[in-house]
Amino acid sequence: MKNKDKILLGILGAAAAGVAIGLLFYTEEGKKTRKKIKHTADDWADSLGSLIESGKENLSDLSHKAKANFKKVKSKAQDASEEYSNQIS
Repeated sequence: MKNKDKILLGILGAAAAGVAIGLLFYTEEGKKTRKKIKHTADDWADSLGSLIESGKENLSDLSHKAKANFKKVKSKAQDASEEYSNQIS
């Protein structure tokens, strides 16, 4: 892409952003749109918070299960080790 093309693309992008900002902040419809965006963002934040909390609970449950399974495996390994030592002696 040539420099002139890049400059033209940058100017067009900046103009489009300016128009969008102008519509959002300086028109009555923009106020309604901002309210919709805010409500949607709030809903997403609430959903994300619930999802994170659920993930924490699931992770905690998995951690407890892993610890319990580790204790069982460790106990079985110790029993097997003792049994093997007794067989060798």
